[in-house]
Amino acid sequence: MLAAPSANTVYAKLAARVPAMRLYSGLFLFAYVLMHFCNHAFGIISPEAMDEVEDLLTGPWKHPPLEQLLMLAVVTHFLLATGRLVRRRTLRLKPKEWLQTALGLLIPILLFQHILGTRVAEIFWHVDPLYERVLADIIVFRPDIGILQAISLLVVWSHGCIGIHYWLSVKSFYPRYRALLGALAVIIPTLALAGYTSAANTVLQRAAAGGNPYLENLIKDAGRTAQSFAFYTRMSEYLLVITILLALSPFVVRQVRLIADRVRQAHTLHLPGGRTVRVAPGATALEALREAKVPIASVCGGRGRCTTCRLHCRGGLSDLPAPNPVESAALRSINAPGDWRLACQIRPQADLAITPLLPANATASDGRRPGGLTGSERQVVVIFADLRDSTKLGETKMPYDVLFILNQFFAEMTEALRATGGYYAQFTGDGLMALYGLEDLNIRRAIENAIRGAAEMLARIEKLNTHLKSELPFDLRIGLGIHIGDAIVGEMGPPRHEQISAIGDSINTAARLEAKCKEHGVPLIISQDVITRGKLHIPEGTKMYRESLRGKDREVEYYALTTLPTLTARDEKQPASGAFR
Repeated sequence: MLAAPSANTVYAKLAARVPAMRLYSGLFLFAYVLMHFCNHAFGIISPEAMDEVEDLLTGPWKHPPLEQLLMLAVVTHFLLATGRLVRRRTLRLKPKEWLQTALGLLIPILLFQHILGTRVAEIFWHVDPLYERVLADIIVFRPDIGILQAISLLVVWSHGCIGIHYWLSVKSFYPRYRALLGALAVIIPTLALAGYTSAANTVLQRAAAGGNPYLENLIKDAGRTAQSFAFYTRMSEYLLVITILLALSPFVVRQVRLIADRVRQAHTLHLPGGRTVRVAPGATALEALREAKVPIASVCGGRGRCTTCRLHCRGGLSDLPAPNPVESAALRSINAPGDWRLACQIRPQADLAITPLLPANATASDGRRPGGLTGSERQVVVIFADLRDSTKLGETKMPYDVLFILNQFFAEMTEALRATGGYYAQFTGDGLMALYGLEDLNIRRAIENAIRGAAEMLARIEKLNTHLKSELPFDLRIGLGIHIGDAIVGEMGPPRHEQISAIGDSINTAARLEAKCKEHGVPLIISQDVITRGKLHIPEGTKMYRESLRGKDREVEYYALTTLPTLTARDEKQPASGAFR
């Protein structure tokens, strides 16, 4: 017989679903707002045009089950959002988080009169919600409410856009479409406001031309009665008080919880360097660090999506509850080791020693960096690239000119890596180290990508020589050394400035091979291991060298090449095999 789940287990499962429920209810509401705004935009033509498209854009939302789902989404989103505010142990939030919270609490206060005068009046008093009648109500009779409606339009849209931004900010595709989405975020409310304003001006002109008879006929045709107006006036007063209390209630309940927490035992976070931070009972580690003004990344606003608040738990891990489904999914997505947790999800129940793993200015792309790379031994393809005659360049150009040229050089090299799946791992003054195969276990594919990367680097050097012809005293040249082997890959560097890099014999070998480019007078040296394992084709008769490299006892076999090796026929994207400069 199966045992019934405990209350804590049920609560944990429900709590894990809260972020998803808040997200999906918010997206459902945003879809309604978007259709409503599109309906408003037709006011640029006329109020009648707004009514004509209403059946297509907003009419379906008035019929069950959509209307019932809409009401459920309103209640669910408000309760979950305010509940999250109540659970916060600190109000030290990012400006965007504060803005989203404040706008969300203002929405009921700004919109209740509009809802009361349209949908509620339609349901209970059978008042026809024609746009012309509604506009006459809020522009002719109550222009103050007309202004509030224009403000509420911007408030609702801004609140939704901030929420969508937080949702999408952790998606890899978001940077590519951010400009387009940003443009739409401006265009759509602008058209809605333009339609609202144009239709309102049309109604004002008709009221000025037709006078009281026009307004009386409009009210009569819409079915507006003295009883419905009295109901609207009376309920407006009550709902104003209720919505204000609803907006204030999270802060009141939160303060009561904080007072109750003061009698409970607090715990301590131990940070590197000996600093300690007090954790209020029930607070997350992220809230405690923010309250103590400790810089820590949190791209998604503490929703457990971006993993930028990842921590290494150096002590006290066994006292933490197991990760909830949200945290578990996020940690699995980055292949995190067992001693990693998310600051936004853990609520310490004992003292805890932690080390933040990403700098406070980490981006969403940093959050997608695989955690399993830290301290792991794996096979990688290494490319060392070095700019030739950089000392001579410094002798013939002013320092700022050299800096400009080097910045252009590194920009082109890193773009070559980005385009071919390489990872920039180390900067060496006038050169760099790149790694291939960090996330792809297919080592042959990693070799092929590395060869494409080498081809891209050399092509970009030629392009740079053309672009900077007037600035350069001589053409830029590079030397490339490529090798494959085991290495320890992980986050390395000074505290809060770590980056993924690698150490090991294979790394040293690649560096020594690159240095051989000068001796052989070629732009490219590739180890025999890379040629064999990548099944690369080199010109027939190419000499293979076997020797001990500087500082190494074991002999290494390599080829000094003036042409790129070609990939096997199965690969359609082969780099050109023409001669280098």
